[in-house]
Order: sequence, then structure tokens, then C-alpha cells
Amino acid sequence: MNNSKTVKKSVAVIIAVVIAVVMAATSVVCVALTSNQSTGNTRYLKDAKSVVTEFVNNEAYNEYAYSDGLFAKANIVSVCVNELTTPEAGETISKSLGLNNFIVTDPDGNIINATEQEKVGKSIYDFDNTKDFKTVLKGITYKTTSEPKAVEGESGVYNVMACVTRSVGGIVIIDIDTDTYTAVTGEKLADECKGETIIAKDGKIVSSSFDLGGANELSSLGVTDSMLKAKDFTLTVNDNKYTLSAENVEGYTVISGTVKEDSGFNYIYGAVVPAIAFAVMIVLAVVVFSAVSKVKEEIK
Repeated sequence: MNNSKTVKKSVAVIIAVVIAVVMAATSVVCVALTSNQSTGNTRYLKDAKSVVTEFVNNEAYNEYAYSDGLFAKANIVSVCVNELTTPEAGETISKSLGLNNFIVTDPDGNIINATEQEKVGKSIYDFDNTKDFKTVLKGITYKTTSEPKAVEGESGVYNVMACVTRSVGGIVIIDIDTDTYTAVTGEKLADECKGETIIAKDGKIVSSSFDLGGANELSSLGVTDSMLKAKDFTLTVNDNKYTLSAENVEGYTVISGTVKEDSGFNYIYGAVVPAIAFAVMIVLAVVVFSAVSKVKEEIK
């Protein structure tokens, strides 16, 4: 009789221990999976912050490199083209430099050569897009550029005009479509980041690594100040859910993270793991009871 009671107590203890171990293991796995996603956000945010910091530190250089590249092309035209240059040679030079067109003037602003030959003999003052370069012609400044304008249908491509003085007097104006201006605007920054990233300044979106459905402000996406201050938050864009973290860096709002896998990640640690743990407990209980039953039979 005493042996029977001892066996029952042993069974109870074993089952309790098994259940405790399995539940603890389940808890550890779930926490580990959740922690892993949180750690991923931290890693992605850290990477995005470093990209933005480097951009801010190099802003002056990026502006210089962008402008200098344009002026270099205009100076090549200044050296290679004069009133005697044939239209064919001018066209070849223009294409080799990736230009849309160029014009060359004398000291009075009269056009002495151009890729668009119908402009030869006219003045820069005859055209709205060139008359503003009179400041270079008059020596008020020796080089300048127009305000870049985004080329419709071409992501990251801008149309810009650059003007430089000629050593013999007059000016050269080039017209070009270029993607080098993105180094100044920072609109490609998010593409350099490892995570799904949005970079904004004063609430306006500067760059994004994923489709925002035409939104150009954080408020348009439903991003609030409280979300930005939270450790992490969920954002739904174009039916896709993202788990993100945010931080301010040098005047920029940096948001980075990853796609939220509701049907995969959450399902695994929210349903599959507990279900497996429950099944394991049942199997172990059956095994223990079977073993104990054999012991009881031997005792009898």
C-alpha cells in the first residue's frame, strides 16, 4: 500500500516537473522570437542612422560635387566649341557629354553656336530659359545653375541648366537631365539602408525604400508623434504591415524596420509553438503513466 502511495506521489512530481519544464521552454522560445524581431528593428535603425549621419556630414561636398560636375561639362563645351564649329561636331560633343543641348554666345549675349541651329544669330534675352543667365554674361558671377526640375516619369532624374563664362568673352549654357542631384536631395538614401526605411525632415518625406502610395508627408501615412516616440510601432502601407522604430538624427526623422509577418512569424510563436508544447506534454504524460504502470505491476 505504501509503495502504491509512493508511486502516485512520484508520478505527480514527475508530471509537475515535466509540465513546468515544457512551459518554461515554450515561454523562452516565444520571448526569443519576439526579442529577435525587436533586435532586428534596432539593428536596421542603427544602420539607417549611420547612413543619414554620413549624408549630413557630406552635404557641402555633395553640393559641390554636383555643381562642379555640371560646370566641368560646360567648360568642355567652352573649350571645344566656337562660331566655326560645325553642327555635326557640336552634336557629337553634346552627345558625348550627355547633354540635351547647349548654346555659346559672344560677349554681348548673341548666340554664335548651338545644337539647335535655329537659335544662332539670336540673343539669350530672346528666350525665357536663358535670359536669367545675364548675371554671368555681365560678370556679376562667373558661373551658376538653374533650379533643378524633376523630369516627369523619371524617378530621381532632374533637368538643370548650367552656365559658365568663356575665356574669350561670352557664356556657355548647357541643358542636361541628370540623376546626380539625388546626392544633394538625399532621396535615394533609404535605398542604401538594410531595413525598410523612411527618412523625413520637418514632417516631409525625403526618401523611402518602399512604395508609400504617393504620400509625401508622415502625417499622410498616419504616423503620429506618439508612434515616433514609442520603442516600436506598426504601420500599414498599401495593405502591407511594417514593424518600425524611429529616432531623430541631425534634424532628420529616421524610421526603419521590417515587414511584419502576421501569417508567419506571429502565427509561429502565437499558435504553433504553444500547440507543439501542449502535444509534447501529452506525449510525456502518456510515457510517464506507462512507465509507472509497469512499475506498479512489478510491485504487485
